[in-house]
Amino acid sequence: MIFRDMLAMLALAAVWGGSFLFLHVAAPLVGPVGLAAFRVGSASLVLLPIVLLKGEGHLLRTHARPLLVCGMLAFGFPFVCLSLATQHLPAGLMSILNATTPMWGAFVGWVWLRERMHLMRSLGLILGLTGVALLTADKGAIPAGANGLWAVALMLATTLSYAVAVHVARRHLHTLSPLSSATGTLCMTTLVMLIPAWWLGPQPMPPHTLQHWHEVPASAWVALLILGIVCTGLAQIVFFRLIERIGPSQALTVTFLIPVFGMLWGTLFLNERITSWMLLSTGIIALGTWLSNRPATSPSPAPAYPSKRP
Repeated sequence: MIFRDMLAMLALAAVWGGSFLFLHVAAPLVGPVGLAAFRVGSASLVLLPIVLLKGEGHLLRTHARPLLVCGMLAFGFPFVCLSLATQHLPAGLMSILNATTPMWGAFVGWVWLRERMHLMRSLGLILGLTGVALLTADKGAIPAGANGLWAVALMLATTLSYAVAVHVARRHLHTLSPLSSATGTLCMTTLVMLIPAWWLGPQPMPPHTLQHWHEVPASAWVALLILGIVCTGLAQIVFFRLIERIGPSQALTVTFLIPVFGMLWGTLFLNERITSWMLLSTGIIALGTWLSNRPATSPSPAPAYPSKRP
């Protein structure tokens, strides 16, 4: 991995780590469906004109079905789950659980694509799940009761969906440019979620009692714009480009850095507490994820565009 790719991964980690902060601002006021719809919709409005100016709009129509599937896996379903989990989990903890994405990527590759499950990969998956179990047992990090466990399950469902989406994109969207892939998946997700969000209106958490969109405060709209334009639209361009340059498994390792920024932003802006148990669990999850993505043997030099392979 060259320096440019490493710098891009660092910037992505800082932005995506910050997304959990903005989720805690917007989700309690607008609810899961509205947040997901506005997030993908605002990102689409930024990216779609660029794709049309580049003359790639027709590619979105010809790839509509895989774009829809990939979009719901990468954006629709995960964003709803994230919004629901935000109601019960702190931002730092969510960023730690988000680091299981590459682990699920290895698991999906084994189950779906019949990739080899060698000893190190098996050990990595076991370690990663052990780290999640230890984190769940930390009474100082996760709220007691069914709500806390349900929120953890939602986060794990989110990261599993991310992992499946990456493999779908690699298999069915490899002929599209990173910009077209990001834009198409966002636009298709917007078409699915816009009408339900408008019909349902805001779905705030108690004690908020918002009933109409014009009642949503400015702070929530600012958070939604940052989530949509920066944390979703612009970040997805960088992420899809990384997939094209270094492959999906390596691109997913950006999540190693997200907990660092997630815990940092949560401590600085939300007064969240970082426990030693959280740090231990983070280390175990990171080690397990790293091992689960190690090749069985020393790999040969990768082609310039690994995602172009059939």
